[in-house]
Amino acid sequence: MSTTNGVISTSAGKQLRLQQLLERRRAIGSTWAERISHGLPGVGNLTADLLLVELAITEQWPQAVELWLPEWVVADAVKLHDPAQPRDDCSVCKALDERPMAA
Repeated sequence: MSTTNGVISTSAGKQLRLQQLLERRRAIGSTWAERISHGLPGVGNLTADLLLVELAITEQWPQAVELWLPEWVVADAVKLHDPAQPRDDCSVCKALDERPMAA
């Protein structure tokens, strides 16, 4: 990362911001798919959060979003699943699997 007198350069700062937004988008998309799959509340709020993050990315990197949007949709869609078929990559399935069994 390039610095001048301890100040992050604009391009390095912009790249860092992009990475943060992309990670945030990935995390929200994953949580969104898990909540829909298990019929949990909060999907509306997560949908709004996704839209806000995607808007922030679109405003700064409009050409890149055209490439990333299909990838985001697919990444979210492949995480959708039937709760009767638990998945190792689902935090809700893991949490339910780790609950103590009733005697």
